[in-house]
Amino acid sequence: MSNKTLSPSRFATVIPLSYGFIQNSTPDVESYVRRLIAQTFAATMDDQIIGGSGSGGNVEGILNTTGINAVSNSGSEVTFANFMSAVSELGADAVDVSKLKMIVNPSNLDNLVTSVKYGSGASASASPILDMKAEENGRIGSFMGYPVYVTSKVSADTYLMGDFSQLAVATWGGLELAKDDFYDTRRLISAIRGVMSFDAKAINPTAFCKITKA
Repeated sequence: MSNKTLSPSRFATVIPLSYGFIQNSTPDVESYVRRLIAQTFAATMDDQIIGGSGSGGNVEGILNTTGINAVSNSGSEVTFANFMSAVSELGADAVDVSKLKMIVNPSNLDNLVTSVKYGSGASASASPILDMKAEENGRIGSFMGYPVYVTSKVSADTYLMGDFSQLAVATWGGLELAKDDFYDTRRLISAIRGVMSFDAKAINPTAFCKITKA
């Protein structure tokens, strides 16, 4: 395991606010805007930490980190055997397999729920790959007891499995917000400008595995 250096990448957003919107008292405008800002930056962090390119001001995402494990299937869908191969690969690299989690794209949920773990035809197990149970914070169920989370920030037909305690995330100064009363004065539109500086790196790249169908 080599030393990792984290340096800030800056990400900004602008949320326009019309005069009429600000004048509303119901629903709670301030709470709505706060949630919108939080969701916007949370989605940015997810996108960057999972799949950031590592260049052009982007974070080096886990999927683009050199040295992570990879399992692929030349067939039409990733199978239970492929997921178990990923667990084996991670275990062979001395990763604590009791801490694994998996991230999937929502478009792959149908395959994970309808595909069975073992066998085919009349001999197939009735147990699906994904034991689906909608919970909180993006958790959608479990695979062999491992928590499974869903996000569109990982591409369809790509799965990420790993020990996420081996991921370092750093922020600089937190989320900075400022109100711009002159964003568009002709239309009486103000705006909230937000900036966040953060970086993330896989401390141990072999603690993660990318699973694809090709």
